[in-house]
Amino acid sequence: MPHQATPAMFSGAQTPIALTSVHPSETGWLGRLQARNTSATLPHVIGKLQETSVQNLRNLRDGVEAQHIGNPNSDAEIHMTLEAIAWEIARTGTQEFDGFVDECIDLLEAVQEEDGYLNSWGQQLGGYEHFSDAAMGMELFTGGHLLKTAVAFNRIGRGERLMAIARKWADLVVREFGPDKDGYDGHAGVEGALVEFYRETEEKSYLETARALLDRRGQNTMRSGVLGPIFFQDHEPVREAVEALGHAVRQQYLDASVADVVAHTPEDAELRKALVARWESAHLTKLYVTGGLGSRHFDESFGAPYELPASRAYAETSASVADVYVNQRLLQLTGNVRYADAIEKVLYNALPAAVSTEGTKFFSSNPLQVRSRQRDEDNNRIERAEWLNHSTGPTSLTRLIASIGAYAATVSGKTLSIQQWFDGSIDLPSEIGEGRLVIETDYPNSGRIKIRLEGTPVHGARLRMRVPSWCEKHQYNGRSALVVDGYYDQPLVEGFDVTIDFQMPARFVYAHPRVDAVRGCRALLRGPVVYCAEGVDNPQIENLVFQTEAEVLPAEDGQLPVIKVPANFRRKPQALYSHTMIAVDAEVRETTLVPYSTWGNRGTSPMRVWLPTI
Repeated sequence: MPHQATPAMFSGAQTPIALTSVHPSETGWLGRLQARNTSATLPHVIGKLQETSVQNLRNLRDGVEAQHIGNPNSDAEIHMTLEAIAWEIARTGTQEFDGFVDECIDLLEAVQEEDGYLNSWGQQLGGYEHFSDAAMGMELFTGGHLLKTAVAFNRIGRGERLMAIARKWADLVVREFGPDKDGYDGHAGVEGALVEFYRETEEKSYLETARALLDRRGQNTMRSGVLGPIFFQDHEPVREAVEALGHAVRQQYLDASVADVVAHTPEDAELRKALVARWESAHLTKLYVTGGLGSRHFDESFGAPYELPASRAYAETSASVADVYVNQRLLQLTGNVRYADAIEKVLYNALPAAVSTEGTKFFSSNPLQVRSRQRDEDNNRIERAEWLNHSTGPTSLTRLIASIGAYAATVSGKTLSIQQWFDGSIDLPSEIGEGRLVIETDYPNSGRIKIRLEGTPVHGARLRMRVPSWCEKHQYNGRSALVVDGYYDQPLVEGFDVTIDFQMPARFVYAHPRVDAVRGCRALLRGPVVYCAEGVDNPQIENLVFQTEAEVLPAEDGQLPVIKVPANFRRKPQALYSHTMIAVDAEVRETTLVPYSTWGNRGTSPMRVWLPTI
C-alpha cells in the first residue's frame, strides 16, 4: 500500500513527516534553493538526458545498433531525475515535466526484457551475460534507483505503471540473488532500494534478498584492474568492518542500505554497531569541514584517518548526497541529534557548492583550495561544467533538493521535532493536533527564529527544537532554557508563540593536529556556513597571512553576508626551502571572504577555505 510522500518511510526512534506537510516560503533560503531546482536545474538536466541516457533507451526500442552513451549506470541518471520529478509533483503539483515522465515510462516498458531485466548498457553490449560484471557493471545499483523511482511515484498516487516495471525487475533480483543464491554488486545501494520496495509492497522476499546481499559482501575477492576489494567495501564482512574505507560514494550507499535493513531487524545488534562505528570513522576522522567525503582522486576514496588535503580533496557531490541519506536513517533509528547536525553541514555547504548560482553548471569533485595557474581537469575541475561524464551527481542533487522537506521534521508519539530550520510552515501531524506551525526566519543569515502555532494541539503535545551543535550562546524567549539531548523541549499548547536566538558570531576553527595538510591554518565559519577567500576579491591571495578578527557585513537581499578579515602580506621567498621563516609586512590589508557555497561563480581564480593565520 502507498505510504506518505517521504523517501525513507520507516519508524524508529523518530518517524519522518511527509514532505507535503512542509512548506518552505518562496523568500527563505531553502525555498529559493528548491525554486531554482524546479525552474533551472531540472529542465537543464532533462535536456541533457534527452541527448544522452534517454537516447540509449530510444536506440534499444528502435533496434538501432549504437555505442552506449555514458557509463554503465547511465539509466540511474534517468531514474534519479524521475524521482526528483515525483517529489516536485508532491511538493508543488507541477505538470511541467509530465511529457518527459510519460516518454521515459513508455521507453522503460518497451525495452524491459521478458524476465524483467532492464539496463540499457547491458542490453546494448552484444553477447553480454547479464550481471556478469559485478565489480563495475553497477546493474543492481542502477536498478535499485528504478525501485526508488517507482516507490516515489506510488506515494504520490501515480505509480501503477512504474510499479509494474519495478516489480518485474525486483522479482528477477530475488530469483538471481535471493537468500539461496550467490553474488552481489560492487556498488551497494540496491539493498536499501529493495527494503523500500518491501515497505511499499509488503513482499518479504525483497527484504530477505536485501539482507542476503549484505551478508555476502566482504569475501575479499572483488577486483577490477588496479582496484582491489577495499574499493568495493569487499575487504571485510559488513558486520566486522568498523572503518569507512574505499570508494566514498559506494561506502555511503552501503551504509544507507545497512540502516534500512537494521530498521527491520532490530535484533541484529552486531550490524547496527558496525554501522555506527563506520559513521564515527567517517565523521570524526575523515570529514571535510564543508561536509565533503573522500580525500583521494585516484579511486575517489576515503583516505587514512585525518588524511584531508585541501587542494586535492575529491569530496564527490554524490558522496555528500548519500551521506544525507545515511544521516537521516540514523536519525530515524536513534533520535540522536548529531545526525541532524551532520545533515545541516551538507545542506549549507557541500550541497549548494556543487551547483552554480544559476543552477545549470556542476562540480563533481569539490576541493577546498584552488591554486594559482591550476589546470582544469575532468576529475579535478576548478570551473563548473554544464554536464559531466558521470552525471549521477547533478541528478542526485535534483532529487535530494526536491525532497529536502522530508528531512525538516520528525515525530515520535505526541512530540514533534524540528530537525532543520527554514522559513515557512509545517502542517501538524494528526498525532500532534490540527493546524500548523509557522516559522519565520532568515536562517542562516541570522539565528533569530520565531515560531507560532496556528491551530489546536492534542493534550500532552510537545515541540522539540534543535539547538545546532555549533551554537555556544542561545536564548529562548529572551532567556536561558534547558537543552535536552540537543533540543529545546517544550509543551506545545494553544497560543504557542516563541522567539529563539542562536547567536552567530564569525568564528575561526582549527583542524585536528593530525590533519597535516592544514596545520598552521584556520577556517572561518558563521553559524553552519563555511567561508572561503577567492582571488577575484583578494589579489595575490597565496601570499596573504590572515588575522583572526572578522567583521560581518550586512547581507544583500536574498544573499548570505560577506565577511571582512584583516591580513598581512607575506614577502615572496627567494628559494623553495629556507632556514628562516618568511617575513610578513606590517601593513594590514582588508580581505573579503564569501560563503564556500557560492565560490567559483565569478570566473576562475585561486580559492582557499583554510587560511594561513598569524
